[in-house]
Amino acid sequence: MAPSFYERVGSRLSPGDIFDTLPYTRVQKPLQVVRKTKVTLPNKLKDKVQGELREVFEVGKHIPDPPFDFEATGEEILSHAKTARAIFLTWGSEVDADMSAGKLHKKDWLIAPLFSLKGLEGREVVDSRIGAKIDLAAATRAGKSPKYFPLPPFPDETSSGYYVDFRKIFPLAANHFQELPREWRLTPAALNDFYSQLLWFFTRKRLFFGPVVCASCGTPVDLGITFEGQPLDADPE
Repeated sequence: MAPSFYERVGSRLSPGDIFDTLPYTRVQKPLQVVRKTKVTLPNKLKDKVQGELREVFEVGKHIPDPPFDFEATGEEILSHAKTARAIFLTWGSEVDADMSAGKLHKKDWLIAPLFSLKGLEGREVVDSRIGAKIDLAAATRAGKSPKYFPLPPFPDETSSGYYVDFRKIFPLAANHFQELPREWRLTPAALNDFYSQLLWFFTRKRLFFGPVVCASCGTPVDLGITFEGQPLDADPE
């Protein structure tokens, strides 16, 4: 493991912080809305049922009273939920502003879940560029897949490593993060690599935050270089 990939978190919640357990969900189709029911259970069943009773309505099939309202307050819905390690994405200044304003249950912060690379081992995918099958775990470790960002094992850990799944970026109510323990975060250099691949995922273009190595000669190329004929400033009006 590269010793500079992780560092201890600071007191301020920031992008690149890693949480051990956070939920993320996937909404199924058809959309199902859940509402409290006015039905009361017979006394003989009350001791056998835990939680609150809900009615489940399928959008496009049922017409509840009052009708569905996805605008002002929204609706509670059914979804498939899992938990996983996750990397924090929301910018620190937004976190500070939300915490100062209060009512964190009404604020949304972004996470991207991360999973064990062991789950990709033995899986093959077709690389359309070469027209052949490649090992998905090996390709992810080498940073060849825009949708998966590879992470080495955490310090003092002997796992096969992890990957962040950019396809599952998810908003959570900000109060999920209150008093939730966190130990590690990405170093500034690792976070730049993370952002570079995140932009690659969204744009399919490679954008870098530091010098890159020429694929032909191996010489670092300074991204701040100005090529001949390229203006230093915008043309005056």
